[in-house]
Amino acid sequence: MPAKRIHQQKRVTRLAPYLWILPAILVYGIFKLVPLVSGIYMALLRWDGIEEPRFIGLRNFEKILNDKLTLLVLGNNVEYAVLTVTGKIILSLFLAIMLNQALRGRTFYRTSLFMPVVMSFVVIGILWRWLFNTEFGLLNNLFESLGLGFLAQDWLGDTSIALKSLTLVDIWKWYGFHMVIFLAGLQSIPGELYEAAKIDGASVWQQFRHVTLPMLQPVMIVNVTISLMGAFNVFDIPYVMTEGGPANSTNVMALHIYLRGFKFYRFGFSAALSYVLLTIVTLVAALQLWLMTRVDNTE
Repeated sequence: MPAKRIHQQKRVTRLAPYLWILPAILVYGIFKLVPLVSGIYMALLRWDGIEEPRFIGLRNFEKILNDKLTLLVLGNNVEYAVLTVTGKIILSLFLAIMLNQALRGRTFYRTSLFMPVVMSFVVIGILWRWLFNTEFGLLNNLFESLGLGFLAQDWLGDTSIALKSLTLVDIWKWYGFHMVIFLAGLQSIPGELYEAAKIDGASVWQQFRHVTLPMLQPVMIVNVTISLMGAFNVFDIPYVMTEGGPANSTNVMALHIYLRGFKFYRFGFSAALSYVLLTIVTLVAALQLWLMTRVDNTE
């Protein structure tokens, strides 16, 4: 075989992997990178989608710092993140520990508890909006039938509890996802550690504190980080259930960005807000990498 042909075959062989991934790179570049870069320019404009765009520099970012509504929305998002992350981690860890035992029908329970994860956000939002309805909602009617009418609330109409009501929905939606991750972590813990702890006279709580929690630390970091990133990107549940009301008490960053852009036609300001949100999510992801690296170095 001529040396030139051999060289051409080697060249094709080296390029083949890149040719296989080229379609995916093109799709990612067109639908992700191009909008990301063009959005930076849009964030420097004042544009309502109709009139000619006007370049205003960093004024949109300055407005964010001085906009009381944006600060309120960011505060709502932080509260939403704290409540949902805490609720999901506690509930999913408890269920994972329960389902890690030798229970009859364990597979059925695992499947049933995971079902909300695969349900549509829109379906879940409509379903829980009916459950929370003050007139015919199941929750208030259940309290009334049990003689606990004082617990009945205007779950989505009261500014003091509306956001907390949405966090319950978010927790119900995602606890199964985090439960499965915790289950994988629990099943990777060597049984010899628990046997040694029992021989040393450790109680169930001491085994959980000194064996289970330390061994689950990497999994815990992953679950907390995923929960945080999801909490700052949440849009569907607030939009379907309350559209940010009442009085912006359930308005969060992703919904705020959508409303500024597509309801009030402030596209430049909306683009600037989206980069603020991107920065927050990036910092959360960077924190995850740092914590995971630190855990790996201590092991």
